[in-house]
Amino acid sequence: MTGDSAVLHEFGGFEFRSLAVPSRGSSEIALWTVDVPEGGDGTPHRASKEEVFYVLSGSVTIQGQTAGVGDAIVVPPNTELALTGGPARVLVATSVGIQGTLANGQTITPPWSV
Repeated sequence: MTGDSAVLHEFGGFEFRSLAVPSRGSSEIALWTVDVPEGGDGTPHRASKEEVFYVLSGSVTIQGQTAGVGDAIVVPPNTELALTGGPARVLVATSVGIQGTLANGQTITPPWSV
């Protein structure tokens, strides 16, 4: 699998690229990148699984913590979060089967996670 062959998903000005997800052969770990645009203001949500955010370039703020290149932020399951800041590229690692719950109560399965 190569990053060039990753499927691109766009949501709210953010770009997600699926790297290791069930549709690409992963059965337990879900891994993708998210490109955060300059001034990015992500949708607040809660994820059903723990997520690890590793900053590859730029900087982002998650749960009031600002992270730069080489920094990681671990977010426990069912904890409200939103990515803000940018521009940045962030690697996200979690478990297969993750779902997100938006502030309005809507539950979604992120298409970049399947």
